[in-house]
Parts: sequence; structure tokens; C-alpha cells
Amino acid sequence: MNRHCKIVMGQVILGVLLTAFLAVVGYTSEPPKIDASMPLDQLKPMAEKGNAEAMLELGERLIQGQGTEVNIDEGLQWLQKAADAGNHQAWYDLGFVYSNGLKGSVDIGEAMKYFRKGADLGNADCQTSLGLIYQAGERIPGGLKAADPEEAAKWYGMAAEQGHTEAIQHLAMMNALGMGIKQNDQEAVRWFRKGAELGNADCIWGLGQCYLDGKGVQQDSVMAYSLYSASLDGVQDPEQKKAMTERCDLLGKALTAEQLKKAEPLIQEWKAKEKK
Repeated sequence: MNRHCKIVMGQVILGVLLTAFLAVVGYTSEPPKIDASMPLDQLKPMAEKGNAEAMLELGERLIQGQGTEVNIDEGLQWLQKAADAGNHQAWYDLGFVYSNGLKGSVDIGEAMKYFRKGADLGNADCQTSLGLIYQAGERIPGGLKAADPEEAAKWYGMAAEQGHTEAIQHLAMMNALGMGIKQNDQEAVRWFRKGAELGNADCIWGLGQCYLDGKGVQQDSVMAYSLYSASLDGVQDPEQKKAMTERCDLLGKALTAEQLKKAEPLIQEWKAKEKK
């Protein structure tokens, strides 16, 4: 064995021994994963040492009462610390508390302050939330006196460009209906398709509607039926699902046996996207 080989083997053995030693004394090459499975007695010290991700997780647990008693005020404090430490998702959580009345009553004005901070930093959840508030207006308890669809479309657009499926869904509908932006069937199809490719059930259905009506795409009843059928598994609301199923069945009855057979692989293809 030459000198070079001895040096290499020595380095390998030293590396093995060092790894074993670090494992014994509690060190690992990977930092502990901060998620819902981390024990509270491990999470809190990390938050107290300034770990922004731990601050966020701790704040969420205190607000939701996960593994501890609900403490909204303390939870808000940790979320604010996380936000100040650079965790943009914390701005969304802060806004969520006020927009959903978790502190006692709904306060849309206060919620918008936090959503706006996160949105300006590029957080897609915050951008989408602003879009929802501007689109809904007074339909949200304590909301804006008047809806502002143009402002809603602006924020949806920012979030949609980041792949936020709820924002994509709303932006597609606004393009289809001409709400807040100029009506554009091709843009509606583009956004419905993007959301559908990401597995959003409403976008899959919306794309099916475009194919059925021949708006923005060539009319294709088989594709419309395939998309309708594929979207149903992802619909959560029972009443909505019932109505959509009835409409899908009605379209299916208008197709020939050959067309239904052609639709089967397409249905499975779109269902696979929804389950991703």
C-alpha cells in the first residue's frame, strides 16, 4: 500500500469516527426539521433563540391550540416576531387571525395591514387574500364598502404568477367574465389550464366549460366531459358537487358510446393531475 492510499484511508476512518462521535453527543449534519411533529419542549427554545421558522410554528400552535392551550395574544406575539425576523408567511397568519375574528371579532382593516405587508414582500397567500377582500367588498362581514375588481385582479395576478392555485382560479374567472380586467377568452383558458395542470378542481371544471362553449378553444364535448368528470373528486361542498355531477351526467348522456370510450383515458389523465 503506497503512502497516498494510507492518507486517503486515514481520512476516511477519521471521517467515520467523527460522524459517530457527533451522533453520540447529539450533533447531526442536518438541522432538526421544524414542523407539526416537533415536540413543544424542543420548539420553544429554538423560537426563543431567534429561529424565525420556529417562531412561526410556535405562534400557529398557540393560536390553534395544537399540543398546548389556546393563547391568541401570545401566539400573535410570536407571529409578529417571526414576521420581523423575515418570515413572510407570518404576515399572512397575522392577517388571518383578524380576518377570521380569532381575536374576538372580524377586523378586515387590521387584517389588510398585515396582508399588505406580506403581499408587498411577495407572499402569494397575502396577495390572494387581498384579492379576495377587494373582490368581495361588503359581502365579507366588516369588509370594504365597495368592491374593487381592478385591484383584486392586480393582486390575483401577482399570486397567480407564483403558481397560487386559488389566485389562478379567480384570475381565470375574471378573464372569462370581464371583471376588473378586459374580457379575454384566451387568457381565461390559459389560466384555467395552468390551474388544472396544478390539480385545482375548479380550474379543471372551468377549462371543461371553455371546451363545452368553444370559448378560447375549439369546441370539444368529449374533452369537456372528460374535464367535468375528472374534477368531481376534488369538489368538497356536497351541494356544489351534486349540481356539478348532474350537469356532467347530462353531458355524458349526449355523447355516443364511442365518444365515452374516448373520454375514459382523458378522465384518468386529468384525475392524476388533481391527485398530485
